[in-house]
Amino acid sequence: MNFELDHVHIRCQDLEASISYYQKMFNGEVIARLEVRGMPLVRVQVGGAILALSPKRAEMEVEPLSGNLRWGAYELGFLVEDLEQAYRELEAKGAEFIAGPMSPRPGVQIAFLKAPDGVQIEIVHREPGL
Repeated sequence: MNFELDHVHIRCQDLEASISYYQKMFNGEVIARLEVRGMPLVRVQVGGAILALSPKRAEMEVEPLSGNLRWGAYELGFLVEDLEQAYRELEAKGAEFIAGPMSPRPGVQIAFLKAPDGVQIEIVHREPGL
């Protein structure tokens, strides 16, 4: 049995603001607006990845964002051809960087930025073969 990642689902405090963020920062494209069991769900394609964005269901309780580390998924990583150029372009669009650019090991460059809803974004450049 082979498995292929289909999407990453992100619960959004402000659905339309989150959609706009991924469109503006990463040239995201809305590929579908659906309703699933009474909840809006928007599929946004960023590169080859699909982000499924939705608000909370009315009956759900959502933990507040504290800024502290937490268990579970917390980061999206996007591969870029030129980290310095990607950094400059995102910065010009108003991205709020947490750290970087930096090189944690030879042939790898990274930077981190804040996204809505407590999500952290890592942009990564790897030399071929790494």
